[in-house]
Order: sequence, then C-alpha cells, then structure tokens
Amino acid sequence: MTPTYDKINPSYYNDLGVYSAVHIIQKWGLGFCVGNALKYIQRAGKKPETNEITDLKKAVWYLTRRIYELDPENERDPTV
Repeated sequence: MTPTYDKINPSYYNDLGVYSAVHIIQKWGLGFCVGNALKYIQRAGKKPETNEITDLKKAVWYLTRRIYELDPENERDPTV
C-alpha cells in the first residue's frame, strides 16, 4: 500500500510531533515574517522539491523583511 501524501500537513512540517511550526507560530505570536522564517528553517532540507540552501535563503529573506519593518532608519526595503 502506498502512503498517502497530505498536501495540507506534509511530513516535513510534522517532524516535531505536536509542536509543528504553525503551533509554535501561533503560540508565540510570531507574525507573518518571523513565522514564515521559522517555517522555512524547520523544513530546510526536508521538502523533496527544494534543497536546504533554498529554504534557508527564504528564511533570511523574511527575517530581513521584518528587520526592515522594525527599523525606522531604513530608507528602502532591501527585500524588493
């Protein structure tokens, strides 16, 4: 029997047991950018279609975006 693939909760998001990325994001109130960074860090190197470097670069992009949002000294958005 072939295992089914869950498009909503694939295995690379559930490797932390009951503490999946979405639960941690919600519990800690991380918000969109930091939450996405956590998601990409958690799945880095585990998603079949992407490699670890790609996911880590995405995490850095979201963290850079959040730093820009918090820093009033920024003159331009470094993520565009």
